[in-house]
Amino acid sequence: MGNAEGFLTAHPFSFACREDGGIGEKGGFAVANYVYLLACENGSLYAGVTTDPARRFLQHSGALAGGARCTRMRRPIRFAAVWQAPDRGAALALEARLKRLSHAQKRTIAAGGPPPAFDLTGYRRMALSHDGKELAMLFVCYPRCSTCKKAQAWLEANGIPCTVRDIKTDPPTEEELRDWRRRSGLPLKRFFNTSGQRYRALDLSKTLDGMSEEEQFALLASDGMLVRRPIAVTDEAVYVGFREPEWEPLKALSK
Repeated sequence: MGNAEGFLTAHPFSFACREDGGIGEKGGFAVANYVYLLACENGSLYAGVTTDPARRFLQHSGALAGGARCTRMRRPIRFAAVWQAPDRGAALALEARLKRLSHAQKRTIAAGGPPPAFDLTGYRRMALSHDGKELAMLFVCYPRCSTCKKAQAWLEANGIPCTVRDIKTDPPTEEELRDWRRRSGLPLKRFFNTSGQRYRALDLSKTLDGMSEEEQFALLASDGMLVRRPIAVTDEAVYVGFREPEWEPLKALSK
């Protein structure tokens, strides 16, 4: 294994290439840029930027040199939220915006519900563990949905770690929807929230069957509230809608 390959294996976030952005250049390699909120032991939330969340957590916690001065006084407990930015400039811009928020507003964002007028378009929320390592599961939901609340309670009761993504403020892209549909093996219609207000307002019960797949994917990607939830996404499978017996395999991801 060459030096570059060895470093990439040890630091999986250092040279993470994506076609949809979040890339900068460093030493000839493509480098992803991340913005994070750290939950600290005194209850505060610290905002920062990094190209390697796992390494940055070790620095802030004192395990490695290079942490921020303020985190020496209030050590971090976990990552409350991490986003991948389109580029370095966008990462720094979001960091600055986060730093201007009140503690309550930061908590709202970390929970998946951005305060009014706080636009996160272009930033992708990442599925990471408390210490910045990649998680095996993404939980896509609408926080006010009773079924989503039930599913999240089931995940917590079974000790299944995940990153929560608000389907309204951070909706699935068309590329994601195509991938999830393929891996789930479900008909495309199962991805529509047929009981939702948007579905009824567009009268889709009468018009959906006449649409092409291209049109249906584009429609789903245009409004997260049209997408059925919750959705659980792992490396092995995609689960659409919460049925406890169907979600049983997720227990293998428990802590």
